[in-house]
Amino acid sequence: MSTGANVVLDRDDERSFRPTRYHKSIEYSVNRRDLDHANDDVASSSWPEVRVSLELHDPKSAPLTNVFNPLVLCPLGEVTIGRMGRRTGQNRTGGLPPSLVRTHTIDRNGRARGGRVLDFTASMSTDLKLLFVGDSVLVQLAQAVDEFLGGRVLNSRTVLWECWAGHEGGSVVAPTRGGGVSAMWRMTGLLSMANRGKPPANSGGGGWSDAEIDAFLNHTYRTSSSTAGGGNSTIVGSFDVVVIRVMHGWMELHEITHERIVEAVELCHELLGATTVVLMTVPFSNNVKTAEDMARVKEINDDMRTIARTWHSRTNGDDVKGVQHVLVLEYGMYFNHIIWSNARHLNYSVTSPLGATPSVFDLEGPKFLLDRLDDKVKFPPSAPMICSSAPNRGKCNRNSLFRDGMHICPETLASRYASGIACVLGCVYNRRRPNSARVEESIRMCESECNEQFLSVMPVEESWIDTHTTLASFSD
Repeated sequence: MSTGANVVLDRDDERSFRPTRYHKSIEYSVNRRDLDHANDDVASSSWPEVRVSLELHDPKSAPLTNVFNPLVLCPLGEVTIGRMGRRTGQNRTGGLPPSLVRTHTIDRNGRARGGRVLDFTASMSTDLKLLFVGDSVLVQLAQAVDEFLGGRVLNSRTVLWECWAGHEGGSVVAPTRGGGVSAMWRMTGLLSMANRGKPPANSGGGGWSDAEIDAFLNHTYRTSSSTAGGGNSTIVGSFDVVVIRVMHGWMELHEITHERIVEAVELCHELLGATTVVLMTVPFSNNVKTAEDMARVKEINDDMRTIARTWHSRTNGDDVKGVQHVLVLEYGMYFNHIIWSNARHLNYSVTSPLGATPSVFDLEGPKFLLDRLDDKVKFPPSAPMICSSAPNRGKCNRNSLFRDGMHICPETLASRYASGIACVLGCVYNRRRPNSARVEESIRMCESECNEQFLSVMPVEESWIDTHTTLASFSD
C-alpha cells in the first residue's frame, strides 16, 4: 500500500483522513506534522474529530529510550534472574527471527502484505485521560506508553510513589502530547472493594487504598508544557479510560471469575470516573503450567470478550451513568503471534501465525509451549518463547522478545502494544456520527481491525514510517 507516496493532495485534502487499503476503520492523513518528534507541544489535534492518533517511526530516528524503565529491560550479555541477579550461564544475543523484523507475507484473506513487524516505534497524541492498572508487566508497558505520549520530551512525568526503591507504584504524565493524561497504578489483583485497605503492591492480594486514588485524582499539573509556567493549573479530577491487565500469576486462575472482572469494570467508573474500560486478554506465560491451565485461560479470555460485546445491553440510552464501553485488547493473541513466529525460527513444527485461526493456536499450543528450560526457578520459562537458538540440555541463548517467561523486552514489543491501545480507543473517541444506530456494530468492527493490525505480526506499511503520516481509527 502507498499512503501518500503516489497521491498528490491539494491543501484542503491535507487535513482529510482516508481509509488504508486493508482496513476500513484505520485511516491515514499525510503531510501533517502534528506528531513530529521535533514538535512535542501539547496543542490539540488539527482535526477536531480526532482525539487519539499516532505516527510510526524508524527506531534509529526515534528510539524508545526506556528512560522511565531503567530496571526491567533486556540487556545483551549474560542473563541473570531474580532480584538478587542470580547468574544463569546463558546469554542474550539480541537476535530476532527475520520474520519479526521485516517481511512479505500473505494474510488469512489471501492478500499480500509487506512491511515492518517489530522494527518501528510510535508517537501518540491524545486529549484523553488514561489510567493503566496492573502488575509489573503492565508497568513496563505503561512506562513505554508514557514515553510515546511525550512524557520525556515534555518533562511532564511525576512518580507519585514507589513500591520499593526504583520500582514505581503510581505515576502520572500530565500533560501528554495532545493535552491528555497518562497514569499508571501498580496492583496485584483485580480492583475490588474487598481489597480496599489491604496491603498494596507489591504485596499479593490486590490491596489498594483511598490515598492512592486521591493521589491520582488530585494530581495538579499545568495544561501546557511549551513554556516554563505556561498554561492553566488544573487537577486530573477523573479518568476517561482505564486499561486493565488481568494479573494472572498474582491471581490464581480460579480467582479470575466473571464476577471479579465485572466488579473491576464497574469500579473503574465508581472510583475513577472512567466511561471506557479496556480489558487485556491473558497471554501464555510461565504461569500457565499445564494444558488445563491453557484451557482455563481460553475460558477467561472468551468471557472478557463476551463481557465487552454485551456491555452495551446493560446501558439504557445516552443518559445512563457508569462505564459506557468495554473494549478488548488481544494481548494474549499478540503473544501467540510472537511466540509462534519465534518457534518456527527454532524449527518447531507450528503454523504461521498469520494463517492460524484461534482454534489452531488452541490445538498446537499444548504440543510445544510446555517445552521448558531448566532455570532452577519455580516456574521456568518456555523455550519457544524466550530462546534465540535451539535449547540444549535445558539451556539456550535468549532472544530480545521476552526478558523471562512473563516480562517483555519493551524495545521490541511495546510499540505494537501502544499502537493497539491508540487504535482501539479511536474506535470509541474518534466516532464521526455518535448518534448512529450502528454504533456498537461499528465499534466492534473497528476494534477487530485494530487488533488484527497491531496485536499481531501483521506488517505495517513502509510508507507509514517517518513520513508524517498520521494514523487514526474511526467508527460510525
